Amino acid sequence: MDSDSHRLDKKINYNQLNKIMYRIILLFLSLTALFMIASCSKDKDGFSKTKSGLLYKFIESNNGAKPADGDIMLMHIIYLTDKDSVLFDSKSKGDSFTVVKVDPTFTGGVEEGFAMMSVGDSAIFKSSADSIFEKTFHTTLPSYMKPGSMITFKVKLNRITPKSVHDSIQHVKDSTQSALDVQSRRWEFERIEAFLTQNKMDVMPTENGAYMVKSKTGKGDFPVSGDTVYVNYTGRLINGTIFDQSMDKNAPFKFVLGKNMVIQGWEECMPLLNKGSIAKMLIPSDLGYGARDYGALPGYSTLIFDVEIMEIKQGIRHNN
Repeated sequence: MDSDSHRLDKKINYNQLNKIMYRIILLFLSLTALFMIASCSKDKDGFSKTKSGLLYKFIESNNGAKPADGDIMLMHIIYLTDKDSVLFDSKSKGDSFTVVKVDPTFTGGVEEGFAMMSVGDSAIFKSSADSIFEKTFHTTLPSYMKPGSMITFKVKLNRITPKSVHDSIQHVKDSTQSALDVQSRRWEFERIEAFLTQNKMDVMPTENGAYMVKSKTGKGDFPVSGDTVYVNYTGRLINGTIFDQSMDKNAPFKFVLGKNMVIQGWEECMPLLNKGSIAKMLIPSDLGYGARDYGALPGYSTLIFDVEIMEIKQGIRHNN
């Protein structure tokens, strides 16, 4: 009887062991499957894809609070073509480049990637160039980019300011600095009048107050909204200090007219210049970067630009 009982106990132990081993094997297979799924969700360059189709790869992730709609994101951002040509570098705008958190302008838009970031994060996003130019920039794909290509966004998020905090700060600034603003504006106009007189710029201002003198008239059509304009320029403060110039970038600066890619003073003056034109533009601060400091530019900076129109490429033009 004891021998039979021993054999029965041994058989039960073997059965329990088999069940344990079976569960271990199932767990191992499940973990392997999960690992394979996770691995397959990334492409050969390490990019994952959201359900909308946005490709993303985090270089640094802090898993902190994410921006809410309307929050102000202070970031450094670079746009690149498939061939790594730089389309835009926010450092050209100073260290205070801000983006408002909004919904994506199309399915798979880079705004979805911004919403995934927290302060201190660095990430790379890839999105459809066709959709970005059509839905976000509201223009046609440039001829130097192929249909179906991608734009790469390299982003570092430095700070998030909640919308409510930003609005409160702005309200305080507007109410407490009004007297100083009036005086600063008066001083700016006095400097503008002195500059116009000294440089014999005896011209009427544009509708909103920019001044321009052409030293050479070009040929061909004048640019209209949607056209891409290529410009060589030197930007100076009214005291002569150079703050920016296209020669530092080894290529003409290009932008799409009418899409708010440049300051308002440029939007007003550029339609008056055709290919080959050379001109001097005086841009008051209210048509430039405004009453607040912008990067290295102090508030109420009057800007002087010497420009030459190198090329104008037509966008989509609608006949009335």
